[in-house]
This record gives sequence, C-alpha cells and structure tokens, in this order.
Amino acid sequence: MVSSDSTTTFDRLAELPKPKPAAVIDMRDGTSLQSVIEILRTRGFCILRNLFDDVMLDEVTAQANRFLAQSAVAGVPGYWKVDHPKIILNPFVLGGRVLDILLDERVISIIESLMESECILAETILKQDYATTYPYFAIHSDFAEGWSKSDKIEHKLAKEDMRQVIGIGGAFYFHDTEEGSFTFCDGTHTLMSPHGQTLTGYNKEQQRAILARKVACTGHRGDLVLFDDRGFHGPDFPSSADRRIILLDYYRVDTIGRLQVTPMPIWSTDIATLSPTQLRVAGVGAESMLDPLENAQTRFKKNRIYSLLQWGIRHAYIKDHLKNKLKHRLGRL
Repeated sequence: MVSSDSTTTFDRLAELPKPKPAAVIDMRDGTSLQSVIEILRTRGFCILRNLFDDVMLDEVTAQANRFLAQSAVAGVPGYWKVDHPKIILNPFVLGGRVLDILLDERVISIIESLMESECILAETILKQDYATTYPYFAIHSDFAEGWSKSDKIEHKLAKEDMRQVIGIGGAFYFHDTEEGSFTFCDGTHTLMSPHGQTLTGYNKEQQRAILARKVACTGHRGDLVLFDDRGFHGPDFPSSADRRIILLDYYRVDTIGRLQVTPMPIWSTDIATLSPTQLRVAGVGAESMLDPLENAQTRFKKNRIYSLLQWGIRHAYIKDHLKNKLKHRLGRL
C-alpha cells in the first residue's frame, strides 16, 4: 500500500519548524526519479525545472495566445468564461506540442511509481487569471473521507483510501511567476483532511497550523509543480499580477477507476503521435464522470446574458436571410 510515513496530527504539525522553500529539481541534471518521489512523499510537493525546451514553449505559448485572444462564440475557437477574474479553456484544444506538457512520460512514471498504480489524466484546464484585489479561490484539499464526484465511482473514499496517493496535481507556468504563484501547505497531505476539504471546516488553531505551512512555489517559465492532492493548496491570491497556468489532475486508477471528469478533446491529427502509455493516461477507452454539457466549465449557461447571446446568434444572419427570401420572391414575379 502507498501511504505517508505516518498520519500527522495538528499538534505535530504546529510543532514543526518553519517550512523550507519549495524543492526545485533540475531535470537536465540526470536527477533520479526516485528522489522526486521521496520529496513528494515527505513534503507533498516539488518543482520540476527544465523539462521542456524553449522551442516547444514558444510554440505552445503562441498557440495559447491565439485561443485566448477571442471568446468561443457560435463555434469560433477561443476561451470560455465562467466568472469575472479569469478565462479558461481545455489545453488539449491547442493541439501539437501541448501534449508534451500534458502527457510527459517522465512525469507519468513519477506519478505511477508514487501511486503504485496506473493513473489517468482526470481533468486539466488552461487558465488566464487576472489581477484582483480580493481572493476568489481559497486554499483547499481535493480529497477527504466520503468524497465522490460521480455515481460512476464505485464507492465513496474511505479513511483507508485516504492513506493512498489518490491524486497528483500539476501546475505548469507559462511565464516566470512570483505573484499569484501556486502555493502548497508543506506536509499537510499526511493530515488526510480529517474535517473536510475546505479550511472553514477546521477550528482557528487548526487553520493557523495549516496556513503556517504554506509555501509559495515561485517559478520560471516552463516549470511544472507536482503536488499531492490530499494536501492543502491553492493560488497565492489576491495578486497584482496576471497569471497564465495549466492545471492538471492525475487520479489513481486502482482507487477511482478509469474515469475522467469529462472526455478530453484530442485532435485526430495528434493521436498518432502518442505512445501506448500516453494514450492510456489521456483516457482512451475511459468513461466520463460527468455529462460534458453539465460540468463546471459550462456554467455560463446560468448567466443572464446567455439567453440574449443565444437570441443574437440565432438571428445573426437574419438580414441575409430576408434579403435572399425577397430576391427569390421577386424573381418568381
């Protein structure tokens, strides 16, 4: 069984010395993947540097710029909107070299060794967060006893499941990132979220103990932060700087099954470039937990302006239609 060295209590957490800066592993130095695994086991997070070359980063950034320059309306490729402070899209729609980020086989090897199980890319999102004077996404953990995102998950997570590495998250930086960086509360993955996923479920002393472990993962362009989803984490908001990031979540198949939150939109022209391992992790043949039309990324449907936009789109070509109809009628006279 994969487990933390021991379950941490809040008393033990409060007694720990101030956490060190995030561990940065330069992947050009021939670093042993086992050393990365050990850091993830003990601290719950680390930063992988120099995974990707500049040519690839330039290509992915240029493609992202194109999609983020316009909104997805009436079939026009572009970003999605679900609230004011950010725009989002599924990074798979970029196609091409972005798959090197989403399905890097070194990263997959680290995750599957840590989990002692196959993994699946359960969800991923590309976000452009805009500077705000207020926090709009709180520190949280992704799993707790009783968690179940879908009826397709055979059983709700039990206390024993929480001893497993259930999910590993990733945060890929498009640019050097200091303000608004990803943060992780060092060692809190061993708490096992005893009072739920949100900080509001914990008393003031417990909240202080968790937040005292918070480490900002300031990083460089192309860095990938890996982290144990059971630990408390989130963006360092509010921030006076914009932030562009890809967030990823790989789930443990032996615990959750071959399930993705929703299917991944992989271009047919990209499929042939993927190895059997990458295809498996990308979710080929998997089931989805949620209806793609009803997941969180479609909540713009609830905005008041949505019905007005629908009306405008349906009638966008009414002038041409009436003009052609009139010409046809006049031609029959």
